[in-house]
Amino acid sequence: MRKLRQSVLSCFFLLAPQWAMAQHTSLIATWTASAMAADPDPAEPLLKIDGQTVRERARISIGGSRICIRLTNEYGSTPLVIGSATVATPIDLARLQAGSIRTVTFGGHSSVTIPAGAPALSDPVDFSIAPGAEISLSLYFPHRVATPTVHSLALKRAVVSQHGDQTRTERIEGGATTESSVAFSAVLVPAQPAQRLVVAFGDSLVDGDKSTVDADRNWPSDLIRRLRLVQGGFEGGGRE
Repeated sequence: MRKLRQSVLSCFFLLAPQWAMAQHTSLIATWTASAMAADPDPAEPLLKIDGQTVRERARISIGGSRICIRLTNEYGSTPLVIGSATVATPIDLARLQAGSIRTVTFGGHSSVTIPAGAPALSDPVDFSIAPGAEISLSLYFPHRVATPTVHSLALKRAVVSQHGDQTRTERIEGGATTESSVAFSAVLVPAQPAQRLVVAFGDSLVDGDKSTVDADRNWPSDLIRRLRLVQGGFEGGGRE
């Protein structure tokens, strides 16, 4: 039942500028995820994070020359410490393209403590990404994450490393895998004039329930691919 109680806002962004975060009025969301409290599943590695790195991915819609990352502790009951964070171009769930790793900072600092019930928005990162491309986010959690905020229907495998900060490691060896994501809620890029918005709003079916993991074959992603073909240059894609 956990999937059915998710309420998902799936935006295929050609977004209006008012979608920009207040802190970065020149940026708009190109990918977002529905956050929720983690279900108590003893087999879920995201419920056992303690001094480990999580590497997770998202496929964005609008491209840009820089990005901001929104993290979330909105379902957390205690402060969430992010020891370090990086973005990069993924090869697969564990490997990154050489030379693509960029540090993510928050108010000029490489670490951030997110209060319980709150989000955090990063500083802009110089990271050029094309429309429809994937991005990899690596987060190091130096302390035990007691109540993680997750997206259980991420439908992209993530890797939870063995002990240590591996945010700048091009390949994470070993570790556990999960089909959910943790603390990762949005990617923002610079706004462009006259952008438009297409929204798919609904429950877990919009999120992609029953579609193939790692294939981006949920129906809203299919829709945006068709719109690109029909309209040519329709700049959107991704899901959530």
